[in-house]
Amino acid sequence: MKFRSFHLISLNQGKSGFTLVEMLVVIAVLGLLAGVSMGAYQKTMAKASLGSEIGAAKNLIQAYQSASIESGGRFLPGKDPTATGVKNANGQIITTSWISSRYPFRLAPYFNYQMDGTILVNRNESQLLKIMVSSGINYDYGLSVFPAMGINRYLVGGNIFPSGVVQYSEECVQSMAQADQSVIVFVSAGNPDIDGYEYVTAPMGPGGQWSSAKWSKGVDAGNYGYVDGRYNGKAVCAFLDGSVKVLSMDELRDMRLWSRKAALENNPNYQPK
Repeated sequence: MKFRSFHLISLNQGKSGFTLVEMLVVIAVLGLLAGVSMGAYQKTMAKASLGSEIGAAKNLIQAYQSASIESGGRFLPGKDPTATGVKNANGQIITTSWISSRYPFRLAPYFNYQMDGTILVNRNESQLLKIMVSSGINYDYGLSVFPAMGINRYLVGGNIFPSGVVQYSEECVQSMAQADQSVIVFVSAGNPDIDGYEYVTAPMGPGGQWSSAKWSKGVDAGNYGYVDGRYNGKAVCAFLDGSVKVLSMDELRDMRLWSRKAALENNPNYQPK
């Protein structure tokens, strides 16, 4: 009985390995794919971050409206050192007025103390924790000073001095009865250390005017009333009527967005008295 003999033939017989040019092409293609993937990832994350802050803005303005209804139509002042019985997220009464006076903890009962996703948004909690380690500040103090969104307290709600005297500019909307024009209440805020600050000021004041220089990435938000265009030159804004908009820093120079009086006079360059 005869057996056929089989010869194993190498698949690579007669062929050489990758040439240097081929290897370079492969590396270039892999690099291109990695770059595309990273770009897509960054865009997805940016969109998610923007969505998170839009959600926070909606929570804040709904809480602000609820607080106003409960107080008979009177808008919550941006700062009130006379406030008593203000509690932190753990239900403990805050005993230091420079913490309890700012808006975050006084507004917190109206969003059930859900600080994550309302006061703390995206990366500003990790930034706050870093500042706590380096500066030794109290966590509640940090929450009160560095919420992701600042309040337009000079033109909506006003301020109350320790003596109990209420500080308003002529343009300040104090109650629902005066809210015939919808203006900004909360907006993305920041300073060099963290994506957040307790209050913001309008382009023409009061409380300080914006720099005339065009906004650019990495600039100190303090030069623009603490408004932070962290979303490619845009900021999230919550209005008295409950609407939330994403507006560019150029658009936000329009005083009609900030001041009831500017809106009534239809004057984008209005200067508060």
